[in-house]
Amino acid sequence: MLSSLAKWSKQRSAWLVLALSATVLLGLALYFQYQMNLQPCMLCVYARAALTGVILAALVALISPTNGLLRWIALFTFSASSVWGVMITHEHIGVEELVQSGGLYTCSLFPEFPLGLPLDKWFPEIFNPTGMCGDIAWRFMDFSMPVWTRVIFVVYTLLSLMLIFSQFKKKKYNPYD
Repeated sequence: MLSSLAKWSKQRSAWLVLALSATVLLGLALYFQYQMNLQPCMLCVYARAALTGVILAALVALISPTNGLLRWIALFTFSASSVWGVMITHEHIGVEELVQSGGLYTCSLFPEFPLGLPLDKWFPEIFNPTGMCGDIAWRFMDFSMPVWTRVIFVVYTLLSLMLIFSQFKKKKYNPYD
């Protein structure tokens, strides 16, 4: 299985599927915001930033997936973005549980993105938080959006770690290759 994943990580089509999946998820978030009028909170826009990191990782790999340096940059960016997404959504679920149990929580008014990037200034349509943390405005199968988003980021994290470990799989010697 690891050798299949290592081979997969060197194919453009695999990275394209990753980029498209994260782009569709980001598009879905924008649909919820602009068509369903569900306003994103601070933690929501952080999850969007993590999705953007996954997209950027895939785009780096799409340049040349057989280039070891670009592939490793993409793999680490994919992994870091996915892990950050898990952490953010886990915190978001905790905030929801706190608010639902009668506790109080307020989000920061100004986002602090990784590397000090002012994403909320550059792309306010995507990264400007306008909602309140802890509000549950949408559920599917009795799970809130942060729960579903955490599931997605856990899958991305597991995939990224398996891809990283697959890079260390020794190729069996075949004298006919």
